[in-house]
Amino acid sequence: MGAKHWLGRWSSAARGPAGRALLMQILGLLTWGGIAFGLGYGIDRMSRGEPAGWLLGIAAGGAIVRALAGWLQDGAAARAGLEMVSAARADVFGALRTSGAALFEGADAGTRTSQVIDRTARLSGYAARWLPGRQMAVIGPVIVLMMVATQSWLAAALLLIAVMVLPAFIWVTLSEVTAVARAQQASLDQLSGAFQARAAQAGIIRAFRAVTRETAKLQEASNALRERTMKVLRVAFLSTAVLEFFASISVAMVAVYVGFKLLGVFPFETGETLTLAEGLTILILVPEFFAPIRKLSALHHDRGDGAAAAGVLADWLESGAARPLPVRLPAQQAAPVIEFRNVSLSFGNGAGLEGVSFSVRPGEMAALMGPSGTGKTTLLKLLLGQGAVTSGDIWVDGVRLAPGASLADSVTWISQTPWLVEGNIEENLKVACPEASLEALRAAVVATGLTKEADAAAFLARSLGRGGSGLSGGQRQRIGLARVILRGSGLLLLDEPTAHLDEASEADFIRTLQDISRTRTVILGTHSDSLRSVCDTVVDIADYRREAASC
Repeated sequence: MGAKHWLGRWSSAARGPAGRALLMQILGLLTWGGIAFGLGYGIDRMSRGEPAGWLLGIAAGGAIVRALAGWLQDGAAARAGLEMVSAARADVFGALRTSGAALFEGADAGTRTSQVIDRTARLSGYAARWLPGRQMAVIGPVIVLMMVATQSWLAAALLLIAVMVLPAFIWVTLSEVTAVARAQQASLDQLSGAFQARAAQAGIIRAFRAVTRETAKLQEASNALRERTMKVLRVAFLSTAVLEFFASISVAMVAVYVGFKLLGVFPFETGETLTLAEGLTILILVPEFFAPIRKLSALHHDRGDGAAAAGVLADWLESGAARPLPVRLPAQQAAPVIEFRNVSLSFGNGAGLEGVSFSVRPGEMAALMGPSGTGKTTLLKLLLGQGAVTSGDIWVDGVRLAPGASLADSVTWISQTPWLVEGNIEENLKVACPEASLEALRAAVVATGLTKEADAAAFLARSLGRGGSGLSGGQRQRIGLARVILRGSGLLLLDEPTAHLDEASEADFIRTLQDISRTRTVILGTHSDSLRSVCDTVVDIADYRREAASC
């Protein structure tokens, strides 16, 4: 569907307040006509010694109404921006409900946060300023041109000729603005992602004395954002300056004509006689002829920001729509028999896995061996309904697993770094089983070797910092195993569980894993020879790897 579809969808949600903002701009312009006529004809009457109070009263009343219209316009424009941003965020979270957490794959947390918050916020200017401003750039000059024509046909003709050169200039500006806005927003995403990743690992960075190095990387990302932001500003200032130049020349042309005509020294016959009232009215009206067009030059940057943001969000949302939320099968506590029968899948560009076959039974462990990036995690996620099998089947207890079906409610997953939150250890364990009793929690931490029976209560009350800081790598993995015990699921999936452990911690983790796997079905992805040696089944992913087709 693309960015245009999503821009249209989101802007339609703001159509009401954007329309009110446009109406208030038109009202303000009409009152400017009243101000011009009141001042022009009032000053003319005063110059002849005639009373002009009622004309000046019209001008004053127009000024009051214009100020009120401007205030109402600002409120309607702000509402339009909020409506469009809300519509975009509703679609993002709707896609999240449909696709699940897999929607956030492909980028780090900081980048995704920037896209959800910052990119959608960039849409505000598109609805608040660009949509009414674009229409006003057409309607406003026509209204002013009609007003000027009632005073002088030649002045109106001069304005019409002057405005003919502007569409080409605006088109050139528009193409450049969209490109630089897209680049600037990409830099903002990169900086947000880099900052979030380093903030989350601040303790590790300090421990390895890498503060200077990581600060330099953040500085590099910051400099890239600064340079691209300055490029946006350069384009904005240059385009505005050129447009102001054309507008000033056009106003000067009309002013010269009016001045020479009033002095009676205009060298050509124009077929019209210009009075002081008409001349003053024209001179007051003419600047307002170019005001909406001058604004449009600046508003192109709001359009560029909106188009760039919609382009990224559209790709993201449409990729998420292609990955519907897996259908969760009913939870079962018993350890299942898992069979992969000639399973093939594709990573894109021709790369993938072909004919993967193995089985694992309750009380057994199967290891998917291979370096990082070979497809171990992808195979594990097939059991969670994340990913598609191009051929072959997965069987669970003799029943074929349907495409998109998920065993998530029957699985406990342990990754390289188990997810921990700020709080005490008891709260982190209850992520797996919120209703777990204190006795069950104590038994779990003792069974996994996290603490002794006598110290279990104090250990559960121990506070952790942000991201679970305060635990070693081995302790974090044991927290994951304790969650397995509390959750009681019969299927355990592990993704590189010992990747960040030293030799001693890895040995302790393996012993604990062997203890709790006696009544469970365990599939793990790893490149550890120590883990391989204790597994009943070993699957070498390299034997099934299909490399990308060469160009």
